[in-house]
Amino acid sequence: MAPTKSTTLRVPTGLRDQIARMAEERGTTMLEVVGEAIDRLNRERWWESVRSALDNMSDEELDDYTAEAERLEGTAADGLHGG
Repeated sequence: MAPTKSTTLRVPTGLRDQIARMAEERGTTMLEVVGEAIDRLNRERWWESVRSALDNMSDEELDDYTAEAERLEGTAADGLHGG
């Protein structure tokens, strides 16, 4: 397996210490703590875009969306389980 490319990121010592404490508390690495934080920020940004799209729908688009969501909810409750 080829080594992963890496770089150095300069952060204030206090922030580094916070990351190190979190990593120690979780029994993980500082890199994993930073990676998880980035993943969470990306999810938050995605949900913000979803909320914005819903907020900007016309009444007709919102009605269509609601009907489709209800239809899909009904199929999820049909008793079939994946796996």
